[in-house]
Formats: sequence, C-alpha cells, structure tokens
Amino acid sequence: MSAEVAVSILLKFLGAAAGAALALVFVPPRTPQGFVRRVTAALIFGTVFANYVRGYLGFDADAEGLVAAACLTGFVSWWLMGAIKRGADAWKGPKIEQEGD
Repeated sequence: MSAEVAVSILLKFLGAAAGAALALVFVPPRTPQGFVRRVTAALIFGTVFANYVRGYLGFDADAEGLVAAACLTGFVSWWLMGAIKRGADAWKGPKIEQEGD
C-alpha cells in the first residue's frame, strides 16, 4: 500500500469519525448496542462512500474535501438507513397466496 492510499484511508476514517460524533450529539442512541451499531455504520459508510459524495457534491479534490465528504456521509448514514428501514416496513409487497390441496 502506497503512502498516498494510506493517507486517503486515514483522512476518510477521521472524517467518518467526526460525522459519527456529530450524529451522536444530535440524536443520541437509547442503548449501548445502538451506540455500537451507529458508530460502526458511520465509520463504514463514511470511509467507503466518501469519494462518491465528494464527486457528487463537487467538493474539492484535496484533503479538506475528502474529510468533509466523509464527515457528511458518516453523519447522514444512520438517518438514511433508518429511512430505508421505515420505508421497507411500511411497504406492503404483493401477497403470495398459498395453494391448498
């Protein structure tokens, strides 16, 4: 692994950690398990999707833009996963009828 790749991963991780901290301040978890799930999700999503968010939102291609994109991604990830879950729970898909003999 080159030094450039290692620095990029470290910057994304730090930005995602900052996003997780912001998310925890604004909407604190109710349980310790919720805390672990939220921090883990923010760190993973912030690290993985930071480059996509940076390109989509037009952030600069420097270290500051990468940290900002990772922070925003980590901050929004938990809310977005909750919205997807609520939408999936509310959606009533087609019913599969059971065939009887």
